[in-house]
Amino acid sequence: SEQFGMVNRFGYFVLYPAFLFTLISGADFSSGDTLPFLGGVLGGFLALAALALGLRLLFRGDGPAYTSVFQGSVRWNGFALLAAAPALYGPEGPELIGLAFGPLVLILNIICVAVLARWGAARATSMRAVLDQIIANPLIIACAVGLVTNFAGIRDLSYASDALSLLGQAAMPIALMCVGAGLDFGALRASAAKVATACGMRLFLAPSLVWAACMLTGASPLATAVAVGIGST
Repeated sequence: SEQFGMVNRFGYFVLYPAFLFTLISGADFSSGDTLPFLGGVLGGFLALAALALGLRLLFRGDGPAYTSVFQGSVRWNGFALLAAAPALYGPEGPELIGLAFGPLVLILNIICVAVLARWGAARATSMRAVLDQIIANPLIIACAVGLVTNFAGIRDLSYASDALSLLGQAAMPIALMCVGAGLDFGALRASAAKVATACGMRLFLAPSLVWAACMLTGASPLATAVAVGIGST
């Protein structure tokens, strides 16, 4: 509905960036399992994105439809997993997921925005136009600033930190509510082949690729389990 569209827009431009910045700027990247874990997650998703780009051959005549399939295959809905993480993985689960948010959301959003700019309905006409859309994306900005702040050792922004934390706390319930409200089963039935393709990529191929990448990087069993969960959501 129009009301939920406005709520989702507020979340996209205000709540989600606040959540991402707060989570990423406070993440602890010094753990010994960080590199194998992130290597497995990022390696699996980059392989998934490369395969999803190959789907362009199947949707050659319909660029906007292809962008929907691509995003359905590649995008990560980390809020759902983060909400269930303590029950699934124990206290270390949310910490590992927090490590993945910064680099994974940053990289996936850059890729998805580039694909949308190239083949979407409002197709960009130049590389500069694609870069403009990437630079203006609030999620990309929040991730990039959060990572810079983290590695610069800036932990306290005075009152701004409290305000961003309060806004970020509203992001998860709003995101989950908007996902449910945005479901259109009629549209799903009308695009059954595209939905089946994206679901197959996301629910079967993605966790398999992430698991294989974690085996290659030597991630611990818990880190591998969390990474596979990230690949499945």
